[in-house]
Amino acid sequence: MTLVVRKSDLDPDAITERLGLQPSAVRMPGIDRWNPQGETDGQWRFQCDERTTRNFSEQLDVVLRASETCAQVLAMLSAEGCNVSLSIGGFADNDSQISFSAHEMVRISRLGIPLILTPNLNER
Repeated sequence: MTLVVRKSDLDPDAITERLGLQPSAVRMPGIDRWNPQGETDGQWRFQCDERTTRNFSEQLDVVLRASETCAQVLAMLSAEGCNVSLSIGGFADNDSQISFSAHEMVRISRLGIPLILTPNLNER
């Protein structure tokens, strides 16, 4: 589960200062040497994954709590042209499921930013 801020001219340090959160990862704008054909936008990410907890609801809670503390700044960043989203990615097989409680969905919708699900469907 990740809070992501993207923009073609993103200054990750400025985003860190405005949000008051330490990012899990940042990427400066420009061509990625590992994926030259990929995205060139700068990225700022706040992530909670299985290294913190294997429980999805706990991962979601960590990212939502952080996002809720800076919701007004996230709205301003979005209005300034940043692409702000919550992103969930991971391996999905035939029986994969992801569940959100009604309370979790309310929290996500109150943020007013998109929720993006990106399953990895490669066979393992």
